[in-house]
Amino acid sequence: IVMLHEKGFIDTAIVKKLRPILEKTKTEKGYGGEDYLKQNLPDHDEDTAAAVNFGRTLQEPMARLAMRESLLYLFDELLLALENILNVAAENLDTIMAGQSHWSHAQPTTFAAYLLSVHDQLARGLEQMETAYKHVNRNSAGCGACSGTGWPVNRERITELLGFDETIELTYDCEAAMDERLTTLFAASNIAVSLSRTAIDFNVWTTAEWNLFYVDMAWRGVSSFMPQKANPGNKFERTRIACNEVLGKMMNTIFSFKNEPIQDILPVCGSDKYVMEGLAHLERALGIYRCMLQNTKPDRARMKKLLKEGYSGAPDLAVTLIRKKNFGGRSAHRICATMVRIARERNIKPYECTGVLLDEAARISNDPEPRLTDSEVQDSMSLDNFFIKHCNLGDPNPDESARLLEKRRVQLKIFREKQTARRESIKAAMKKLDDSMEAICRN
Repeated sequence: IVMLHEKGFIDTAIVKKLRPILEKTKTEKGYGGEDYLKQNLPDHDEDTAAAVNFGRTLQEPMARLAMRESLLYLFDELLLALENILNVAAENLDTIMAGQSHWSHAQPTTFAAYLLSVHDQLARGLEQMETAYKHVNRNSAGCGACSGTGWPVNRERITELLGFDETIELTYDCEAAMDERLTTLFAASNIAVSLSRTAIDFNVWTTAEWNLFYVDMAWRGVSSFMPQKANPGNKFERTRIACNEVLGKMMNTIFSFKNEPIQDILPVCGSDKYVMEGLAHLERALGIYRCMLQNTKPDRARMKKLLKEGYSGAPDLAVTLIRKKNFGGRSAHRICATMVRIARERNIKPYECTGVLLDEAARISNDPEPRLTDSEVQDSMSLDNFFIKHCNLGDPNPDESARLLEKRRVQLKIFREKQTARRESIKAAMKKLDDSMEAICRN
């Protein structure tokens, strides 16, 4: 309306007539287009209501504004989740646990190292979402039905007053493409998949059978049939359900676009609802996971006990054979694997393995005897010195994890500054719009 008045297409009387109804749309739900204006004008004047549609296609830029708002809310929740993950990681730099490979003990790691990986997956998703925001926050108003308008509109002025970052110059691309919706849901789906994966980890780890983590009773699920139920994984299930919905909305959108022509077409135009629904589900999933994480505590003693009994030091023992005794990689692996098998069959704990047992394993595998001392074998198998050896770039050494954590706090600060800039830019544009409208109506 401001732009149309500035260009001389509508007079001040029409602006004053439309202004109170336009203000009303800020607090009401539903579609606030030309029909809404006509219904709410005292005289139901259709020609006055039609002024909002001069020189622009209506639903495309309005959908972008709605998706932009949904993205801003999602950024807020995602930033809270990242901060929470880093805070919990900081509390668990030395919480040692068994790393998992194919649901079995792999090498030792820490809970902090695990959480840093979760953080990084979500942070990469945030970077993708920033790209999606860039694609969404572009002005398509004034495009007509792919070929512009006969009115000499000022499209750049609309960009300025609505807080868009730039104008989509090609009018055909404005209405016919709409691929920013796919970009947004692809980014959302990446975050949802990562979130669902960590949720299933905690769902398993909190069961009575694993019992690696304790979930606060207030956050457990109950049963309408079984009074004893206090399901620690209930909210992690709900996280996955919400993530499933995100993927479903992505597929809805893909099939809304697939086999449709590149033109103004209803299946594509109507897909914005899937974007906003998908973002709402993702916001919910992030919120549940964030709250669950701060109410889920590791059982450090149990983690350490299981780790010490899991033969996770065998890879380091193989390294010792290669470096100290000049064994080849395959033969060192074979000897250590044979020793672990013997130890399991005889119920020998990893920290009880000896040089004699290792030599026996070598004879069984038809390899030379390594002749390591008991202390050399147990140096690896006891895991007492694991973090002394594992201190390379990115290793789960607590000091290295602390360095990585602080680096990510700096990154989080940058993410927050970008979010503040996004909101401030829109706020400034809205003030400029209000001031411009006020100036017109004062005349």
